[in-house]
Amino acid sequence: MRKPTVGETLYSLNVGNAARRTPQVLTPVVVTKVGRKYFTGGEGYAARQFDISDWTEKTESTADAALYESEQEWEDEKEAARLCGELWKAFKYGRNRCRLPLDALRRMHGLLTANY
Repeated sequence: MRKPTVGETLYSLNVGNAARRTPQVLTPVVVTKVGRKYFTGGEGYAARQFDISDWTEKTESTADAALYESEQEWEDEKEAARLCGELWKAFKYGRNRCRLPLDALRRMHGLLTANY
């Protein structure tokens, strides 16, 4: 991932235990400090440090926040998760519940394995 700059607005999503009994809300966070290994987002008690290399939260236990460059990036991730879930349901337990023709299955297999 790229290195953020001071003053840039990123978007923080509550994850893990922070999202246990509350809805996941995307909130804007301003980068306040950028160091060699970590950068800080937010101010005061809400300030959190993130690793520059992969934007994961610096913590002793489970992360409470995930960062995104834009709201669209989060929407794209949600859509990808939904589509993966639908594909999983279609082929759950080795059955072709969609009753797709063999030619379509071969094309799908080619698309899936072309990137690996």
